[in-house]
Amino acid sequence: MSLLDRVRAAAAGPRSAPAEAGRAAGFDHVEVPSSSADEPSQRLSKREFEALPLQERVGLLVQGTLRFYRDDQEVPPSDAMRAAY
Repeated sequence: MSLLDRVRAAAAGPRSAPAEAGRAAGFDHVEVPSSSADEPSQRLSKREFEALPLQERVGLLVQGTLRFYRDDQEVPPSDAMRAAY
């Protein structure tokens, strides 16, 4: 655990174990919609998404069109990103 992680954990305060235990973390793949209607969306693994340049990832997130999935269940972007980073 890094120093920054410790500071964040201290600032967040105590967590209840049951809420955290029932909640899976992160995402395993993301679907990126195509820029044109005649092209299919692109599926990226977590590793492929993280390999994109930061500016591109942030741009895609800001557009609000990404769909995050964990075990083939869609998860809200805020949950996917909070757990991943």
